[in-house]
Amino acid sequence: MSRKYNKYKYSFFALLFLNLILLAFAVYIIYNNDAARHYLHSVLSSFNTENSLGPRNPPNGNYINGADVSEYQGVINWQKLKTDKKDFNFIFIRSTAGKNRRDRYFTYNWKQAKKNNIIRGAYHYYRPNENSKLQAENFIKNVKLSSGDLPPVLDIENTSSVQSINSLRKGISLWLKIIEDHYGVKPIIYSSASYYESFLAKEFGSYVLWVANYNRVKNPIKHKKWLFWQYSDKAMVLGIAGPVDLNVFNGSKDDLKVLFLR
Repeated sequence: MSRKYNKYKYSFFALLFLNLILLAFAVYIIYNNDAARHYLHSVLSSFNTENSLGPRNPPNGNYINGADVSEYQGVINWQKLKTDKKDFNFIFIRSTAGKNRRDRYFTYNWKQAKKNNIIRGAYHYYRPNENSKLQAENFIKNVKLSSGDLPPVLDIENTSSVQSINSLRKGISLWLKIIEDHYGVKPIIYSSASYYESFLAKEFGSYVLWVANYNRVKNPIKHKKWLFWQYSDKAMVLGIAGPVDLNVFNGSKDDLKVLFLR
């Protein structure tokens, strides 16, 4: 009886240990793979309050409507998008991620936005475990900005598993400096309200903020002036087969033009 019990006990712990290894491997893959992380986010977000109520309407206020897209939206029909009743005035397009990743549809999206007279901006998805200088060089290599474009955007959403938060902040600062020196304009920072308040507010308060907050609130972030607000990540619009992020600009069309590259 004792030997049989010990046999089952050892089998149980061996199986538990194997499952923990598989779980750790899965977490590693998801953390380091944009597509996997995006899929997981979509699955998890399907359980939140916003989804159960449907995509939220634009926040109340005198705002300018916009969106942001990446390869996850597939091939966009820009002529149809242009006719959507939301009347998009601007759009942020993912250009790069990490030190060597280029968004598959960036070139197409970038040209189409210009062709359809939609104000455009390019954003870089920052990978906190990778070298910041190489990430800045990746953005510069792939993004050619021109007059009338919005400033470059740094999308920072996660902490690092290989460096401290102070070290991560130094890397973010370096990326921002390299990009500003190259394009001659101060970049915009994109982040969630909670991440920004926890890790970025003190050191990067002078940068224009594009904040993500999907809750039904009047103000997406406390104690900080914001210019762009990503208020939904599951809207349905003409020209895009699937959910897309929606944004508003906190100002008038003339205010938006102030941000343009000259």
